[in-house]
Amino acid sequence: MRAQPMNVISYGLGPIGIKMMQSYLASPTIRLIGAVDIDPEKIGKDAGELTGSTPAGIQVVSNVREIAGNDAAGSKVALHATGSNLAQVWPQIKLLLDEGYSVVSTCEQLSYPWHRYPELSAEIHEYARSKNKFVIGTGVNPGYIMDAMTLFATTVSQAIKRISIFRRVDVSKRRIPLQRKVGIGMTPEAFRELARQEKIGHVGLEESLRLIAYGLKLNLTEVRNTIEPTISSVDTTLALGELRSGQVSGLHQNTRGETEQGIPIELDLIMSVEVEQEDRIVLETEDMGRLVFVVPEGIFGDTATVNVAVNTAKTLYDSGLTGLLTMADIPLTRAAL
Repeated sequence: MRAQPMNVISYGLGPIGIKMMQSYLASPTIRLIGAVDIDPEKIGKDAGELTGSTPAGIQVVSNVREIAGNDAAGSKVALHATGSNLAQVWPQIKLLLDEGYSVVSTCEQLSYPWHRYPELSAEIHEYARSKNKFVIGTGVNPGYIMDAMTLFATTVSQAIKRISIFRRVDVSKRRIPLQRKVGIGMTPEAFRELARQEKIGHVGLEESLRLIAYGLKLNLTEVRNTIEPTISSVDTTLALGELRSGQVSGLHQNTRGETEQGIPIELDLIMSVEVEQEDRIVLETEDMGRLVFVVPEGIFGDTATVNVAVNTAKTLYDSGLTGLLTMADIPLTRAAL
């Protein structure tokens, strides 16, 4: 256990951000020193009130510069949860770096941004290093099951031939914003049009594939992405509302990569109302045969995202690492106090 609690702030108080604050307030090794959100209904409220616990003495503010704990002694880290698009959230992260915070973010594009945003990634890396801080994007997916956990699974082999990862998520058990994000209740035609415009779907699947390739030092020669709606066969009542037969019940997304080394990588994701939850990593190897790692009922994303982010912050807090990092660059994360 570290000698002093870890100083953290919550930046972004949506469903994930609120769960993060609940985690901080319940932990003896974490000191919450601030909370930031732009929602007028949350500004001025006590962090404890928002999480359903006792008052914490921390008021939500609209700008990180207003946090009274900015002058806290020792290292500070911001747990950032506001959006999926890196270009849009970079100004927020830059301000956090300016105020002396390292950043652990749930921004999916930040999990491996070097291909999608090569110039911006270099800017973030150099800016964070100039501030002697770190920036990393993580969560359950991307950040854990379809990339970091897969990379660790390869440790038992020295002759990988093929990598396939399958994730099946029952979105009827998940929060309403995620149900909207996967298109529940749309017509198939509307879904496909939004998919054509890249305005719907799970963000981060290709980033996970590229993170695996990066972690294994494989050179990708081709990446192919597909996305299709899943269609409901029955009428169902969800937290989001009524789902009718023939409407979109979720999505089926796939990304495949070919490498110079001849090792194909495939990530297959179904997020739908009518699916049995499971996470499965399949490694085809020359020296160990076929290896299959299965989580039979899957990893519940909301809680796991919070825990992965918090445990990553704990891992990096006093590590001395700086710059823009990925989960392949850091020590093995764990549920350490």
